[in-house]
Amino acid sequence: MFPKPRQDLVPNTAEFERLPFVRATGFREYDARWRYPEEINLLGLEAVGLGLATLMRERGVPVRVVVGHDYRSYSAAVKAALMTGLLAGGAEVHDIGLSLSPMAYFAQFDLGVEGVAMVTASHNDNGWTGIKMGMQRPLTFSPEDMTALKEIVLNAGFSPEHAAGRYIFVPDMPERRSLIHI
Repeated sequence: MFPKPRQDLVPNTAEFERLPFVRATGFREYDARWRYPEEINLLGLEAVGLGLATLMRERGVPVRVVVGHDYRSYSAAVKAALMTGLLAGGAEVHDIGLSLSPMAYFAQFDLGVEGVAMVTASHNDNGWTGIKMGMQRPLTFSPEDMTALKEIVLNAGFSPEHAAGRYIFVPDMPERRSLIHI
């Protein structure tokens, strides 16, 4: 059983390294944004992935998710933690690697996948991370979806039973996307 995320941990402590840390303020109206690692740690990002898989399952959506990450030096690690949570939640994860948000949205259609979780802080400065999410292409999360995800994550209301997850690496998404312009 995954532990309930805490909001009171301090970076560079033993508890910070062994317990999930997620500040509630990171769950915004249409996406999630945190200062990393001051407001979320890697285990906290696992909790978000597990929460996303749980929410999709609760809504009756096939738990298949395209995951990409932006250029920030720590985004690959953030994405890996998010994917660990998704996989623990039984998701089929399609990793498109380094990408822009529009490429992740395109990948949902190209790969026939319902969900998206793009690790990006968009226009925010280095030191921020975030996740743009959706589970009904072409839409991203509504305020109601974000509230539901926040409740699942902060209360550790994760699905207890599910099939094993599956990881699929998609190395050629930039090339696949460029073919539509020919």
